[in-house]
Amino acid sequence: MPATALTKVQLGYESVAWGTPVAATAKLMGVTEANVKIVDKIIQIVAPGSLAPASATVQAALSGAASVAGALTYQDINYYLHGLFGHITPGGIGPYTYTYAAPLGTAPTLHPFTMEFGPTGGTYLMAGALLTKLGIKIATDDVWRATSDWVGELVTTVSLAALSDRTVELIRASDTIVYMDAVGGTVGATPMTASVIGVDLSIDTGRHLKSFLSSLNPLTFGEDRWKGTLKLTLEYNALVKAIVDAEIGPAKVQKQFRIKATTGASAIAQIDFAGILVNGVELFKDRNGNVIVETTWAGEYNSAMTNWLASVITNAVATLP
Repeated sequence: MPATALTKVQLGYESVAWGTPVAATAKLMGVTEANVKIVDKIIQIVAPGSLAPASATVQAALSGAASVAGALTYQDINYYLHGLFGHITPGGIGPYTYTYAAPLGTAPTLHPFTMEFGPTGGTYLMAGALLTKLGIKIATDDVWRATSDWVGELVTTVSLAALSDRTVELIRASDTIVYMDAVGGTVGATPMTASVIGVDLSIDTGRHLKSFLSSLNPLTFGEDRWKGTLKLTLEYNALVKAIVDAEIGPAKVQKQFRIKATTGASAIAQIDFAGILVNGVELFKDRNGNVIVETTWAGEYNSAMTNWLASVITNAVATLP
């Protein structure tokens, strides 16, 4: 019987038509939980004059869905970001810099994955894998952690490609600085020193599968308006008091944030987010006898940043396997 502890997630870039499976070329590192789901729609017809629940059935639609969670590394965070923003070519000659930005006027150019799942004895693939939602959480005394939701064109059985572990470096909370600046200022100028306890970034692309007549499986996919929130858990101090007091000014409170972890010149993870404070502020909550405040920021375009969401990753990976 397959052991859940031996479950792997492996990825390959699809190079032909969307949903055409390819062999995986890289084992995703840091995975702590993963599952794939066969999504089908069954139509049942009830026969008149009978108490039976149905007398005729047919399978009307078939596709796939998956979720992957794990600890983030400087090397493999690119797989999640490629899935979110689209495939890009890095700059530099070593270290290499991957620069991402949320789409504005045009839909992103996506490069779907074939995802392989499972332990030996129970292995499946999902072709045409597209990331729909990404969450990144950072808590004190921990590492960056991701949750992700995916949809796909089909699920089928597969023999896993024989791939080895790669050397990676976890992104630590202790190497992370959160900056907060005015919307018209320079992002990354002012660190929130001794203030941030937790970060919870959530992005929803609205990406979805599209079905048409003549096919049981979806034939393509569509894009929609993106949504994003940044939740910060903060210890109450003079800096945080200024945020709270600005809202009761009364005034709308808009800021731009940079979340940046650094472990050397070839290990930098940076995410920029611009937003407006929403949902009010509850005063007060407790953390080990200290007062804390939880704030929620909704993503909003910022002219100084010329976007609302962006990321720059620096590592020693010339091309993703």
